[in-house]
Amino acid sequence: MTDNFNLLKSIKIESRKWNFSDVRINIPPMSLGSDASNPHTQYSNAIAVYTESKVFGIGACFTLGDGNQFVCSAAERIVSNLDGKDLNDLLESKLGLAETLGNPLQLRWLSPNAGLPLMAAGLILNTLIDFASKKAGLPTWKFLASLDINELFSLVSFRHLKNSSKIMEQLIKNDPAPTELHERIEELESSGLPAYFTTWIGSEAKELVEEIKGTHKITGISKFKVKIGSDVALEQAKIEIILRDLPGDFLFAADANQRLDYTGATKWLEFLSTRKFLWLEEPFAPDNILLFRELARERQRQKWTCEIATGENCPNLHTAHALLDAGIGRFQADPCRMLGITDGAFSGVLADLYKAKYTPHAGGAGLDEMSSHMHYFFLAKLNYKKPIEESLTEYIGFCSKFYAFPSVVVNGMIKAPKAPGLLVGLAPEVTDKLIPFKEGVLWLEP
Repeated sequence: MTDNFNLLKSIKIESRKWNFSDVRINIPPMSLGSDASNPHTQYSNAIAVYTESKVFGIGACFTLGDGNQFVCSAAERIVSNLDGKDLNDLLESKLGLAETLGNPLQLRWLSPNAGLPLMAAGLILNTLIDFASKKAGLPTWKFLASLDINELFSLVSFRHLKNSSKIMEQLIKNDPAPTELHERIEELESSGLPAYFTTWIGSEAKELVEEIKGTHKITGISKFKVKIGSDVALEQAKIEIILRDLPGDFLFAADANQRLDYTGATKWLEFLSTRKFLWLEEPFAPDNILLFRELARERQRQKWTCEIATGENCPNLHTAHALLDAGIGRFQADPCRMLGITDGAFSGVLADLYKAKYTPHAGGAGLDEMSSHMHYFFLAKLNYKKPIEESLTEYIGFCSKFYAFPSVVVNGMIKAPKAPGLLVGLAPEVTDKLIPFKEGVLWLEP
């Protein structure tokens, strides 16, 4: 058993050592973060702080504003119910860590293996992993990569996956040797991760052109995602202007944010294929497996080149498995969905199983920072043979100033996190203003 796993499993869940805060960004309507389903986002974090021996574990669950208080309340309830237990107790319990933490008694009825209970549990697990990484003096991606593959298995639940034994056998077979892991980490730190940048539906075409040009000049990013909706004529006209006025070597994807029906999705997929777009994202809600399967079949029949993508709103690993089995070509894991960063990374293993692409979602507060850890860990440990240049991670940037160690992009590549921890911490001006969620909301200005 590795020393770092011993460190993690020895952490005791004591409710008096936890504090939860409701932090929201006061974003104007139809501006940053806007999309077809959410014209007025309030990018927000339910913040967890676990304190032990002057070390602070910091975690964040991402919401769009209202919802923070529910996540905080659920997480507080879970911690209270587990008061006095250490992670080893959960690991050795009959259900195991993931099932015990992720399906809290009574709360699980809200949505078993999904929804609010699992998001709150993911917040807790991410916070504890942040704490353990700091105790070990390692950024979380290196901390997780240092664990034995069987130790990593104990952090997730494969109970609902039909190919679980095959997946585990494959991971054991492909587990990098210590020398290979060391060389891979050096390679990742030297190269960085390829990034793409997301724009918002509230911007006019000319505004988008200038934003994309400016972003490319500052970050070197040359892949961009534009938001679309059910107003096909308006959004397609906007896309035509973007393609006309921007360099031909820029690549694009489109995100519908669950606003399409089947007919609209087919029209968009055909249009985007003729414009060489990389993917159509979230035409439907992630639990609508039937429509995703039908759309994937139509795409194959028509030989459309634009991929079908989803995942950021996916509630759990077995839904991810079903979506991939239905034929989506790209899975976009979120580090605050499912059961946190570990589930998010293992969803990449499922994507590998179906030869689909794995592109972590980062369109939200704190996600730029956490998603890069998730993808670095995946590439270091779970798929260390994958060419780095074939990977891709989302980047939005405008929320990063609220965190102590913001994500950094240079020459189109996200630099490897170096500070010990996962989210690591909030910027001092945010930390100094934190209040318990029951006392109100801390509003930040974008």
